[in-house]
Amino acid sequence: MAESAATPSFLALRVNWFSVKLSLGIAAFYSWVYLLFCFEGLLRDVVAYGGGVVHDPVFLCACITASVLLLVVLFVTKKRAGLLNSVEHSEQKALTSRVHRWRIAMVIFAVVGALSGVFGVFLSAVAPLGQTGLQVAAALAGVVAGVFIAAFTLEWGEVVLALDMRKAIVALGVAFCLQWIPFVAVELMGSIFKAILAGALPLLSCWCLLGFSEERLAGEETPRMSKAAQSTDKRLVGRVALASFAFSFVAQFTWTCNVVMTTEPLDQSLFWVVFALIFVVTALSVGVVLALMNRWRAYRIELFYRVAFVFSMAGSAALGLAATHLLFSYALAYIAYALIMPTMWMLAWSIVFMRNGKSRPVIGWVFGLQYLGLPLGFAAARGMQSLVGITVSYTMLPYATLLATVLLALAYAFVLPERTLMTLSPRLFKLSHESIDERCKDIATQHKLTAREAEILGFLARGRDVGYIEKELFISRNTVNTHRKNLYKKLGIHTQQELLSLLEETLDS
Repeated sequence: MAESAATPSFLALRVNWFSVKLSLGIAAFYSWVYLLFCFEGLLRDVVAYGGGVVHDPVFLCACITASVLLLVVLFVTKKRAGLLNSVEHSEQKALTSRVHRWRIAMVIFAVVGALSGVFGVFLSAVAPLGQTGLQVAAALAGVVAGVFIAAFTLEWGEVVLALDMRKAIVALGVAFCLQWIPFVAVELMGSIFKAILAGALPLLSCWCLLGFSEERLAGEETPRMSKAAQSTDKRLVGRVALASFAFSFVAQFTWTCNVVMTTEPLDQSLFWVVFALIFVVTALSVGVVLALMNRWRAYRIELFYRVAFVFSMAGSAALGLAATHLLFSYALAYIAYALIMPTMWMLAWSIVFMRNGKSRPVIGWVFGLQYLGLPLGFAAARGMQSLVGITVSYTMLPYATLLATVLLALAYAFVLPERTLMTLSPRLFKLSHESIDERCKDIATQHKLTAREAEILGFLARGRDVGYIEKELFISRNTVNTHRKNLYKKLGIHTQQELLSLLEETLDS
């Protein structure tokens, strides 16, 4: 018992300036993004129960702009040399100059993002967006906001994906809980406070981001993939990106249906209660999952995925009760989205780590499609409403429930099933390439593997399949299968998952 008590914590649970700055910076950024996007946020939409909802042009243009810019990253990354790679052997002065230019660029993005938010709050406060001039102005503010969102999604992604996951996983969990606190404050304060918040959150996030120059640059040192690796990663990134799209689509679809297909509005005085409830439930869910990971001393991303899926299904099913229990249905949808976000960040990290993928294409795919899912989910809900007319749109609630539930089930069962998650989950203590190499060498020596078997062991330990190994080592598929069969026999295992478990067990020896 004494030995167990002396065992260090698996997760990085210590509170220090590094962890506070990381969580606070991510929370400030995403809080600003979703305060901009949600119906009760900084830019209150024109909501008329029984008369529909007109979503603010800022939301539509920000989503579309951010999505397009992030997806464009897929096509320009190959041509873009990494900031650190291009000066890896240059003088320190050249590196310092590049870091300085990066810092200036981040400050500019943060300032224009803050200005777009403040301007949007001003527009929503002075007049309804029914006039053409105001709509154009709001659309331009949305485009500027979208540029800021895309830039900071990429840059925070570089930071997170360069960290040891034991640090990143805690910071992400805390950040996506903290992001709901400003939602509570917004509902209790007036327009002046909203404008202050719209300007302060981007600047706060930028200030935190500037302190992570080294981690951000380290994310660009990821080794370049071979063609075979790129092919494999595209399939995995595509699965994660489609799942991200499905969850964001259903979340926005559910939120919109709660507004446009119900006849009784949610009492505005209850909004702060809703977001306080979301914060509490999200914090409890994240806390339980992190506690289980720490207790089991394993990286169990499927726990986050399961919890997010359960809340998403519950929120979709609760649409049928929205006419009489609007608060319940609305809160569940927000909780589900709050939980799926850190899950998607962890999956992006896993792809970069386990498959030696380049971080920017992964971020571009996963979050580009995520932002695209939001306006499309809104459009789908409005489209269903228009089929039957505004006055009887509540009759579409059962069909909306069915659509949302089926989409989530398909995403969970076929797009990103848990068996795929397990191939991306290292489930190891020291999450680094060096630690895997060391364990593989120890196992190869202990079980007297041949040089080729040891080489294949290293690929399998990172979740590689036979097709990838065949192309990487220039040997036939039959040869790979033979070596794999022999090393499995020597190790006394039968599957690749058992191999990952074996690697994990060696940590306690």
